[in-house]
Amino acid sequence: MKTYDFEQRLEEIQIALSRLFASPKSPAVSRLYEGNAVILHLSWVVESHRDTTLDSRCAATIHATRAQIERYAGLDTAQRRTIQQRIGRRVRSGYDAGRRASPRNEACAFDITLDDATFAARADGDYFPGIG
Repeated sequence: MKTYDFEQRLEEIQIALSRLFASPKSPAVSRLYEGNAVILHLSWVVESHRDTTLDSRCAATIHATRAQIERYAGLDTAQRRTIQQRIGRRVRSGYDAGRRASPRNEACAFDITLDDATFAARADGDYFPGIG
């Protein structure tokens, strides 16, 4: 059985999320545990102004379960990177969908709920095609 540091593995996902979007100011990623739920919150600045209260911001709330993150944590580095990319595609897709729905609105907020398929890997280390 592999041993791992759960908090460190979760931080890997947070770092990957912080790199998703270009931002004139540093993105912020926080996490919250609520029972079996793991909630990550990503926020970034889309457009910055001299007065920071006028900055246009976006925020994504990503919902997962502890079991999903534990499954991720037990994988090898290459598999974890693939899952980080899947999560990133889901978040970017949520952002893009919101932008299409309201293209003039510079501020945005959306939720993503990760499903088990996002964390699925075959025993041989290969991933299911088309999942992401």
